[in-house]
Amino acid sequence: MTAADDPGAVPVRDPADGRRMSAFREAVRLEGERVVVRPFDLDDAAALIEVIRAGEDVLPPTFPRELKAETLAWWLDRGVHQPQRYGTGVHLAVADRLTGAFAGTIGLFRLDWSHLSCEVGYGMRPSWRGRGYATEALTLVSEWALRTCGLHRVELRAVTGNRASLRVAEKAGFRREGVARGAERGPGGEHLDQVVFSLLRPDLDEARGGEAPRLIGVGVGPGDPELVTAKAVRILGEADVVLVPVMALEEEGRAESVVRAYTGKAERVVFALNDRGGVTDRRAAAWDAAADRVVRAFRDGARTVAFATIGDPNVYSTFTYLAQTVRERLPEAVVETVPGITAMQDLAARSGTVLAEGAESVGLVPLIGGVAGFRDALKTCDTVVAYKFGSVADEVVGALEEAGRLDDAVYGARLGLPGEDVRPARDLPRRVPYLSTLIVPGRRGPRGGKLA
Repeated sequence: MTAADDPGAVPVRDPADGRRMSAFREAVRLEGERVVVRPFDLDDAAALIEVIRAGEDVLPPTFPRELKAETLAWWLDRGVHQPQRYGTGVHLAVADRLTGAFAGTIGLFRLDWSHLSCEVGYGMRPSWRGRGYATEALTLVSEWALRTCGLHRVELRAVTGNRASLRVAEKAGFRREGVARGAERGPGGEHLDQVVFSLLRPDLDEARGGEAPRLIGVGVGPGDPELVTAKAVRILGEADVVLVPVMALEEEGRAESVVRAYTGKAERVVFALNDRGGVTDRRAAAWDAAADRVVRAFRDGARTVAFATIGDPNVYSTFTYLAQTVRERLPEAVVETVPGITAMQDLAARSGTVLAEGAESVGLVPLIGGVAGFRDALKTCDTVVAYKFGSVADEVVGALEEAGRLDDAVYGARLGLPGEDVRPARDLPRRVPYLSTLIVPGRRGPRGGKLA
């Protein structure tokens, strides 16, 4: 590390925006191609003891210099995390992404929330130097500080003779500002000059060469955080802004509850999720307001905005309407999607129901407009999946009875959540929630579904 923070500093408040401080205080896990930047934990004890015994100068200045188990455990469990909790700094471990091996440290200190600035320092173990790990870790942490935490300036200082650190700063996009004469006292008491670098938030956009902003619809599954894909978790962590749809600002939505299992960046946008009757004024206003928020984020410097949606963003999702509106307002924006597990897949797994085999067809029908389409699907499709049928549950049961398929059908609601309800359709509850799913599997012989 190039400098220390003050572990006894008085807790500070962010006068501009409490969300910046909130984002800074959250547990940090940043993943690159080769490295992972993460909080220290008790599992790092053995590696840190090895570093101390080897005399490697890569640990934070607050690290205890005595190798007592109790002292080391306290530091890893509490001490190292105190600056982040107070909003004065953060110390993080740099690990190899493939093996998890401890490679070095990186941290932010001298945070000034009134001016939105900080200083960064890092140190890599000798055996991990020269591989680009320091550059990648520095890039990840700097972008996190500038984009996620809302800082404007990250400063870096390195002794003029430390060519490796100077090169790391340059490769990470930092700009040389000048030399601070005699700014660092060396191990022998001599005063050394430091090269001062900085990276500003606008520099990130310039460094990317005008890269088009990205709006990414991220499927987060039916509600169980364990069913979120690894790619979705990565995108949620990397995105500058994460939006989640809710029916009211004061109410947490299902997508938000899943997202918060992985990041605290979730920002609510109101969608008229329970409106009926086509493109109502309320629905249109909600789409416009959400699109305005996305465009504003891009104009404020965000390069990636993620929109989390239950299930899959391309299956009956609110995201498609948002994406269309954003395209109209910002044609240069790139729209992408990350697939998610749908409710029908989750219900099939939880109920042991096979969705399709062989040459069977599958009909997917939303019942918010009545059961006519459902009746037709029962006649023409092998497997039929019905969504959002709470308001017409009695009619659905009647249609199944008429088709002679009631005993085959399975119902599910609140999948993977407290109060999960999976049961035969014949035993539907008296009140069926809006977000409910029904699977009517194809009729199969002893060897399974029909084959071509």
